[in-house]
Amino acid sequence: MKWKFLAKTATFLMALLNISEIPVNAENNVVDFTAEQDEKLKAHLGDVKLEDLKKAFNNELIAMKDNEQMDLKAIQDEIDALVKESNLSAEEIAKIAKNEKGETGMLETLQAIKADQQKTNEMVKKLIAEDIGDSPEAIIKNEFNKSMKHSETHLHASGKDWDAFDKRPWNARLRDGGVKATDFMTDSKIPLLQDDLEHFVRENPTQLDSLFNDFEDLPKQWSRTTGVLDRIANGAFLAAEIVQGRKKGWSPKNKFKIAAEQRQVFRKKIDITFEGYELQEIENTWIRNYNREGSSPFKTTFIGYLLGELVKRQKLDDRVAQINGIFVESPEGDGNPGANVNSQNGLRYLWWYHRFVTEKYKPFSVSYGLPTKANIVDYIREMIESIPEEDRNQQGMEIQMSTQLEAWYRERAGKEYQLQYNTDQGMMQYTKNHPIDYPNFIFQPLKDQTKSLFIGITKSSNVDILDYNANEKSKFVTQQDKRDTNIFADYRLGIGFKYVGVKLAEGDPAEFERQMIWSNDAPIFDKSITAPLFDDETGIIKLTFNNMTVDKTFNTDITSIEGAVPGMVIKITGNTGLASAKAVKKNTKIVIGSDFALNNGGTLTLLVKEDGTFMQVSRTTEPAGPITNNVNYDTAVIDANEGNVFTYSGDADLAVTSIINGVEGKTIKIYGTDLVDIEVTMVTGEGISLTAALSLGTAADYIELMLVDGVWVEIKRVVA
Repeated sequence: MKWKFLAKTATFLMALLNISEIPVNAENNVVDFTAEQDEKLKAHLGDVKLEDLKKAFNNELIAMKDNEQMDLKAIQDEIDALVKESNLSAEEIAKIAKNEKGETGMLETLQAIKADQQKTNEMVKKLIAEDIGDSPEAIIKNEFNKSMKHSETHLHASGKDWDAFDKRPWNARLRDGGVKATDFMTDSKIPLLQDDLEHFVRENPTQLDSLFNDFEDLPKQWSRTTGVLDRIANGAFLAAEIVQGRKKGWSPKNKFKIAAEQRQVFRKKIDITFEGYELQEIENTWIRNYNREGSSPFKTTFIGYLLGELVKRQKLDDRVAQINGIFVESPEGDGNPGANVNSQNGLRYLWWYHRFVTEKYKPFSVSYGLPTKANIVDYIREMIESIPEEDRNQQGMEIQMSTQLEAWYRERAGKEYQLQYNTDQGMMQYTKNHPIDYPNFIFQPLKDQTKSLFIGITKSSNVDILDYNANEKSKFVTQQDKRDTNIFADYRLGIGFKYVGVKLAEGDPAEFERQMIWSNDAPIFDKSITAPLFDDETGIIKLTFNNMTVDKTFNTDITSIEGAVPGMVIKITGNTGLASAKAVKKNTKIVIGSDFALNNGGTLTLLVKEDGTFMQVSRTTEPAGPITNNVNYDTAVIDANEGNVFTYSGDADLAVTSIINGVEGKTIKIYGTDLVDIEVTMVTGEGISLTAALSLGTAADYIELMLVDGVWVEIKRVVA
């Protein structure tokens, strides 16, 4: 027996005992010295060392046996794999695996199967070498040294129309590793692309559905309703109390109300025009990405790749619109493409609409005001605990917010409760997907909800994604127009709340006040978000959103506004690109000091009064300039990350010696002060490049600097 770890010890013992090997028992699991050998060893080693020695030998014996079992299992696994690959029956294996003694052992089995497989491989090679048409696979090495298996007539030997080489030079180019791009401007190519698209979609419906789901990236917990042609409604039955004490007479006290919530899909379209060179670029990208690790199998076809790229862009647009959409009816006719974000009403719009227009829910006025990094944990707890207990205890609740607010919560909760240490970020980080103490509420960060401190709460299943036919969005049509290739599709998509709430009418009992969505009172949209206002030549604004910007094609005076509700603040921003001077006209309904010109780019702000008239709150007469962030400074080091305009607030002379942070291309202005005999000075130094020494002696004096290649370079100075 060959010892691995105790080889030297075994050699010593065999020499001492004058034996050729260490004796072991029949099971090969313990050493088995004779009584005479034991006595001799005790005399040299002592009782304790002898027992330790035996234990060491026994442990190595056990290890040898374990390794042997592992080797046997590996051999058996290899045999099983080869059997499966060779398709040999048990009887065939037993017949070919007998040794010269007529016995069948594990080693003989392994050797026999490998030999049989070698014969099969040689036969396959011989067949492949023969020219017998379309059945054998031609192995071709392309420029990327990838092995591609094709038949004589089709990519991947698939037999599918879209994989044929005939009349499809893109497939032949992939097969041959060709450099020359396909001329997609010839009349014969586009009809084939159209037929291939339709055929591919018909035969790959499940893969198409999977592709759409992969790119959609909307929360999986939300509901989905298919088959909505235009609108769908859910009804809720609300009853006031009906029980009373027994007495004589008939005294009915039942009051009930049926609340209906309507949701709709919006008709959408995709219009894409590819010039010939653009399709060539897609073809080039397809060939470069062919057979890349982790790529979807059906994208190895040109049609599949082209369709995948279209779907990828479509689903990104749809995801953004499902969250941020504000529907605006686009003008009819060619050459007026509407913005994706105006193709439908999204989730954020629905929060705004039901809060300010239908008033079916009331936001919480949280005691902390707006959420901040410091109060976010307590802020969300207060919101949750403001929800009625019956609703608060339901399962499947979610908290919709921006990814920034979620990051604030995790950071703050980690610091407060020290639940988990994140070594990557070097800070305490809360990692659970629910608020502390409320596991039935999940965080639902919406990546497209930006520039917002708004937080909404509802049941995940209350948010409903709507479409008409899941397959219609993949029915792309391809046509050729002169040298261009047009691809288009029409489909329907929408989103909505199944239940929002009920606005109490005069005389309704308190039991009718019910809502299924809750939020804080933060603005839902940033003030910079506006909807385009197109001209329908009526002079009437049909209000769908309260912040509008006049389109440059607007050519009618505005005389009326419809759809506003009392208390709403409306903003109308003009456009300096108007072809002619148009205005919001002063009249008995629009109560403003004078007509408001729309061609100067200013903004008219109106308040809707109880009587339905519009009162002017403010107006500007020019476009809003860039937002500046004014910061006071009184130290020699200025941090450019803190603002754009820096005004000196100290009371002694100061030499600015350093400007830190900032990003490439950022500009800042540094001002002096009007305090008598107080100056701010600056000279060229590390990270600062001036045309000459600088002295700012008044509050009107300033220097403007830009960060270029890590140096703040003077671009302008104004000194009295």
